[in-house]
Amino acid sequence: MANQKQLSDSTAQVLDQAPADPTIAYLVENLTDAVMLLDRHWRITFANAAARAVSHVKPGYINSRSLWELYPGALGTAAEEAYRDVMENRRERTIDAFFYEPFNVWFSIHVLPMPDGIALYYQDITAAHHAQTALLSTTEQLQAVLTATSDGIMSLDRDFRITYLNDRGQTMLAANGPSVGTILWQTYPYTVYPGSPYVEHYTRAMVERVPSGFQAFYPEPFNFWLDVIARPAPDGIIIFFRDITKEKLREERLRSSEERYRILTELSPQCLWTASPQGNLDYANQRFLNYLGLSAIPPDGTAFLACIDPADIDHAIHVWTIGVASGSDYTLDVRLIRASDGASRWWHLSASPLRDPSGNIQQWLGTAADIHEDRLAAARLQEQYTEIDRQRRELETIYRGSPVGKLLCDPKDLRVLRINDRQAQISRTSSAEAIGKSYIELMPGLSVAHALIRRAALGENILNHDIDGYLDGYPDEHRYWTVSFSPIFDDDGTVQAIAAAAIETTTQKRAEAALIQSEKLAVVGRMASSIAHEINNPLESVTNLIFIARQNAASPEVQQLLDLADQELRRVAVITNQTLRFHKQATAPREIACTDLFATVLSLYEGRLRNSSIRVEKRKRAERPITCFEGDIRQVLNNLVSNAIDAMPTGGRLILRSRETTEWRTGRKGLTLTVADSGTGMSPETQTNVFKAFFTTKGINGTGLGLWIGSEIVERHDGRLRLRSSQHPSHHGTVFNLFLPFTPHLPPNTTNLIQ
Repeated sequence: MANQKQLSDSTAQVLDQAPADPTIAYLVENLTDAVMLLDRHWRITFANAAARAVSHVKPGYINSRSLWELYPGALGTAAEEAYRDVMENRRERTIDAFFYEPFNVWFSIHVLPMPDGIALYYQDITAAHHAQTALLSTTEQLQAVLTATSDGIMSLDRDFRITYLNDRGQTMLAANGPSVGTILWQTYPYTVYPGSPYVEHYTRAMVERVPSGFQAFYPEPFNFWLDVIARPAPDGIIIFFRDITKEKLREERLRSSEERYRILTELSPQCLWTASPQGNLDYANQRFLNYLGLSAIPPDGTAFLACIDPADIDHAIHVWTIGVASGSDYTLDVRLIRASDGASRWWHLSASPLRDPSGNIQQWLGTAADIHEDRLAAARLQEQYTEIDRQRRELETIYRGSPVGKLLCDPKDLRVLRINDRQAQISRTSSAEAIGKSYIELMPGLSVAHALIRRAALGENILNHDIDGYLDGYPDEHRYWTVSFSPIFDDDGTVQAIAAAAIETTTQKRAEAALIQSEKLAVVGRMASSIAHEINNPLESVTNLIFIARQNAASPEVQQLLDLADQELRRVAVITNQTLRFHKQATAPREIACTDLFATVLSLYEGRLRNSSIRVEKRKRAERPITCFEGDIRQVLNNLVSNAIDAMPTGGRLILRSRETTEWRTGRKGLTLTVADSGTGMSPETQTNVFKAFFTTKGINGTGLGLWIGSEIVERHDGRLRLRSSQHPSHHGTVFNLFLPFTPHLPPNTTNLIQ
């Protein structure tokens, strides 16, 4: 009972209730792992010191309230499920990791069924990961706990008599037969010899009460190496021993082969080195030492840093430190100074950790290779690659951004292999959609081009061939191209691809036609101006003669005829004056009223309006004049009125309206002139393209320049030209609204360049 008095009161109470070996009880009480026993009513019947500390077991908890009342945080958890399963089904359960939130602690728990309840054997794995498992209730229960350990455990009394030996120990020492109750020195006589560590350390632990440990070999009948720890106990000592024969044999084999490997490393043409687990260099073969100018590696393992180029020292230490800290393979390119001539050369260092069975790093093994020449060659090669890549990107940019359509086809099926953006635009598709299509499919309807590319597939070089036609799906667009097809030959002379280039000349052709038409119109304009100028002189004479005749006419009928003649002559004079105005552009803006603009335009189309049965409706609401280039604005209105007349071949209404307005987007004050007709209207597609150059719905009778030039003139006047049109059967027609600010910012007149 003397040992029981040294235990806590709660422990003593439990031990009083069940026979237990005092030594075993002492062992369990002092285990570093927690042991707790629960009866079938979930009451704690025993908790060792570790359990009391980890689980905060107070003296009043023993044989009092149930576990769930004491630790309500365990309810509904994996721990409760495991405890109840073991209690009911009497089978062991293990919980590898359980977090008990009230204590903020992680546990590893092993649950064992016991005759009168269950035993919990658990570890606080938050701070300690290698705690031993123990269970304690009775001697049999304590024996089960000690059996779980992988070490042999033996207890000796003060007379060195063996009082306890666990299952593992009995298994290890089975060759000597039963040993409990015998004297250690008699049962194991080979433990006693001069200088025996068994005698030395066991005596120290027994007499001096100091824990002690050693490693020793025991001969026949065991022939094994033991790792032994002796600790004092109340009635003697406790011995923990482990068979380390395999480790020792491995060490011996390692030592026996170390010299052989050392010779091999010295003979190796490669530089080899090793380092301690902390990363300090402790060995380098002679080849490496000769380069560094060292006879041996300095004891501190860091003196080799002086051999690293100062420019690389920080980087080397950084990589080295991270590699050692992570415990994984690492490599390092660094310049090392050659001792013979002080040259700084590039080396490639690599290291891998050598680990023991437990995973701990025993040593770092490394190689070192002189890569200076390879590095220089790689740098030169990289420069070449960089230059090639730059040139490639330049060529690719030129290829993709070229205004010339380009593509690459295979010679067999004429499938598109590459295509630039311009060619995709010409083909009315995207680059991604074009890849894989045949050239015939990409450019349908162009039989001449198809024939040319087939000739190129046979090896003929075709350059600057003009073709024209219509692409399928766009029957109204007559287009023109200049194409080239060049075969690309392989080394054996076969055609491996066809490079095609196309420049669309549709705009150029249209511009040439428009230029011819414009030149014709200019000639007609100059001729009309000359004729108008020449007509003015006889007109004045005839007007004067009619004036004299009217003064002397006696008959009313004659007088009436002379008045009619005078009226018609005045109209002719107006037409000739307007003709001169259209031809002679003003060089500076001037003020003009909207009525003057509409009147001069209408005078030119009076005959067409009358012959087409078109009724003109004028609504004047603006009085304030605007500042503009009169001839330019008159040209815009002339084009709008002409288009309106063309839209009403069988008659209709032409509405001309003027009003002062404020542009809601900018707040500018200005004049809005409206030209509206009740004609056939425009389709949505026509409305989209009507202001584009060369777009026309009049066929050969139109140039497609009128509204384009008109929009440019309006833009130059800081104005806006809007369009609304409808083809609805009941309300069809077109409305153009021309907004002109009262105070525009006008540059010098350049309309004649447009014309």
